[in-house]
Amino acid sequence: MAVTAQSQGAWLRWSARQCLPSSAVQAIPAALLPPGWQAGVADSGLAIGFDRPMCCLSSAVVGGGWAEPQGFANRHVGDSDRAALNTPAGLAAEFASGRGLAANHVGMLTAASMRSLRVAAVDIENERLCVFVTAGLSNARRAGDAADCDALRPGPCDPGTINLALATTLSLTSAAQVETLAMLTEAKAAALQALDIRSPVSDQVATGTGTDATAVFCAGDGEPLPYTGKHTLFGEYAARLVIDALTDAIQPDARWADGC
Repeated sequence: MAVTAQSQGAWLRWSARQCLPSSAVQAIPAALLPPGWQAGVADSGLAIGFDRPMCCLSSAVVGGGWAEPQGFANRHVGDSDRAALNTPAGLAAEFASGRGLAANHVGMLTAASMRSLRVAAVDIENERLCVFVTAGLSNARRAGDAADCDALRPGPCDPGTINLALATTLSLTSAAQVETLAMLTEAKAAALQALDIRSPVSDQVATGTGTDATAVFCAGDGEPLPYTGKHTLFGEYAARLVIDALTDAIQPDARWADGC
């Protein structure tokens, strides 16, 4: 775990690159996580349990929308799982149960290797912001590209995906959760632009992939933070965490942290 001095506190990084491949669960250091969280990653995916329910807004395939989950799962989808992609809840539930997560969890799927997992965190005024990223680019797309599907209700798509989750010890209003979700999306697009990742459909700079999922977890008590946009310290650091972690997930740098 690398620690870099920042004006607002220690910038903490953790990478699964040297921990995997492994079927054994590798613990993510508690120093990076919100209090009461326990997280571990193996080839099969990332699983995080919370000691109490969190408020969450997400585009996750399981538990998406507004929810109060007590866990988060990011399940790796291998070739043997492709036939079950039309029942994503079953895939996620089987994984979550096997890893001891509560039934009320938020679940994502990805074909990206868990070696791409990056965790970055920072403390600001005794509050924690923490980002989890896995990245696959097989479905890289630019917003506005021609759709792969010709119907409003298509079948499952290949999950070559950028999955993002931000967790904070702060409470956020519902509007601030929406604003944070937008900020994470903009930060993802900014990272892809800086790396010149191209859409194979249009050959323009990609803004994400066709199957991305994003989640914002926050505390359910305390005075809610009403704004998290670009003028705020929260918005600045949330975006910087995403850009930092996603950039290394796509183009690993030896100077970035290795966790094991």
